[in-house]
Amino acid sequence: MVSEHDQLNWVVAHGRGVLNTAHGTTFTQVLATSGMLSGRESCFYMRYDDSPERDYIPMTFYTVMGNPDIPVTLHEEVEPAGEIFDAVVVMEPTLLISQTSQRALIFDGAKKNAVLVINSSLSPRQILELVKKRCLAQDWTGKLVVVRARKYDANIAYSLLAALARAWSGVNFDDLLDALDLSGASDKADVMRRVYQNVEPVDVNVRADEAQMTRIRGSKSSTLDRKRAWDQNTYRSYQRAAAKATSYAQRMKAMPSWKALAPGLIEFGPMPKEKNIGFKTSFARCFRPVINKGKCTDCKMCSFHCPDGAIDFNCIEVDLDYCKGCGICARVCPSRAIGMTSEFSAVEKLCEDEVATIEDSLVEYGY
Repeated sequence: MVSEHDQLNWVVAHGRGVLNTAHGTTFTQVLATSGMLSGRESCFYMRYDDSPERDYIPMTFYTVMGNPDIPVTLHEEVEPAGEIFDAVVVMEPTLLISQTSQRALIFDGAKKNAVLVINSSLSPRQILELVKKRCLAQDWTGKLVVVRARKYDANIAYSLLAALARAWSGVNFDDLLDALDLSGASDKADVMRRVYQNVEPVDVNVRADEAQMTRIRGSKSSTLDRKRAWDQNTYRSYQRAAAKATSYAQRMKAMPSWKALAPGLIEFGPMPKEKNIGFKTSFARCFRPVINKGKCTDCKMCSFHCPDGAIDFNCIEVDLDYCKGCGICARVCPSRAIGMTSEFSAVEKLCEDEVATIEDSLVEYGY
């Protein structure tokens, strides 16, 4: 059965808190305006995984465009479900190698013929290998377009809009240019024209059995006895099952419904000196600290200042399950024993030049 949401055109853009807040807003606003100029009722809105004011927290921007021949109205901001996304846009490339706090992948919710637009210095071949390894658990027969957005303009939204128009027939490039005028950004028209002429969409055809996440998600998820007496050990069992989930669906299946909760129970917090095993936060990291043990004087300053308690006090080791990569430890280290390296370099041994820092946004927008 086709739902109302399936009859709309959806574009999802993934970015990070503070770094891409303005970029995502510009992108979705101009795209929705172009939809209205083409005669379609359109809207845009944003969701986030934690707090949008926290550096690098994953943010999701939705643009929804209607069909004038089908009387469908989006009554509220919703979390869309099903294979509905016509296009997926990635503003911050390290999102390709990490899952969100919901265990989601970049392609969760995408149509099988979706367009993927990536802001990256990597080649389309490298991007495709990453997608098959980390972002995909389904068939994908669509288009991929890669653009080094900051090469054209500090606000990467305009480059990504032009790249989207080049690869996806659902948006008209002239309508985008007219939308720029209405949004007061007509000076960005030349930027978009250059990108539109320079980028080259690549046809892709990937089978689900080529995707590593298909095999990982195909493994059996944890099942629990929902009739057990409800106590702290029972709750911890649910937490551990949720922590092992590899998708949002598995996570929801592992956690109890409200009917299974003990009367009056909200949640058992972590035990003293223990961490929240049900909510690991490495999804918020673009850079990670590297400790030079030869320079470390064991002064404990990094452990004292870590806002997430991710640095062990006794042996000065970083727990990467909870480190968000904020870099405070490197800033406060008096002996300069801590350096920051990109996740791409640490995890995939790749040099990704489009990975940006919060300092880029501080310069650009004055946050």
